[in-house]
Amino acid sequence: MADAGDRTGRCRDRTVLVTGATGGIGRAISELFLAEGSTVHLTDLDPERGASLAATLSDRARFHVLDVTDEAGWAVVTERIQESDGPLTTLVNCAGAALRGPLVDTSLSDFRRLVELNLTGTFLGLRTAGRHLADGGSVVNISSLNGVLPTAELGAYVASKAAVSALTRVAALEFAERGITVNAVCPGSIDTEITDRPDFAGLDWDAYVRTIPLKRRGGADEVAQAVLYLASDESRYVTGTNLVIDGGIAAGRRAT
Repeated sequence: MADAGDRTGRCRDRTVLVTGATGGIGRAISELFLAEGSTVHLTDLDPERGASLAATLSDRARFHVLDVTDEAGWAVVTERIQESDGPLTTLVNCAGAALRGPLVDTSLSDFRRLVELNLTGTFLGLRTAGRHLADGGSVVNISSLNGVLPTAELGAYVASKAAVSALTRVAALEFAERGITVNAVCPGSIDTEITDRPDFAGLDWDAYVRTIPLKRRGGADEVAQAVLYLASDESRYVTGTNLVIDGGIAAGRRAT
């Protein structure tokens, strides 16, 4: 965890909800908000892992079990947050998953599972934010570079993340009257456990890295910094944007 003494308190006294908080990017986001002075409500499906993480991080970290596709679960968690820490000021929709394989080999159940987790989960978070988030608050959705620049054999993931990016812009327009900003961060290849799955095992990562202009994969902490910026007062005039964090891949092709 980052040393809180090195931070500036850019999100001091915020009440933050992070979904998918025990994963690589979710954990990095949670750690950074805590270091910046926020109270952070971590959510995930695994109660033991989540409670252990919250206890490890800070006395300002609280854990709630939440299936982001469960409408009733969102209502329970937001009510608990309101009771313990007052109005929610910041929502980070981070829960998500990927599945690699050709479209013709993707089962309907797997496609629906990815869409439910990546898109429906984000929709339910946005609806909760639209009803309960404090005026002047912020939402940051974790989309993907693949929502902007599709990749073969990631059909369900690409479709769901492209929809997250579009839904982000709709929410930005609808929430603007209340001063709530809504933005998306679109990570490229980030070195986390999401690509440790067996369906990613055949990738030549060395060859892939050579296609990245900055010649390396990104870190979860670098995504977290982008999320913090979009949640802080430094970005109060930024809404409806998709901030790509990809080492330059989406900029275009290199000559050599």
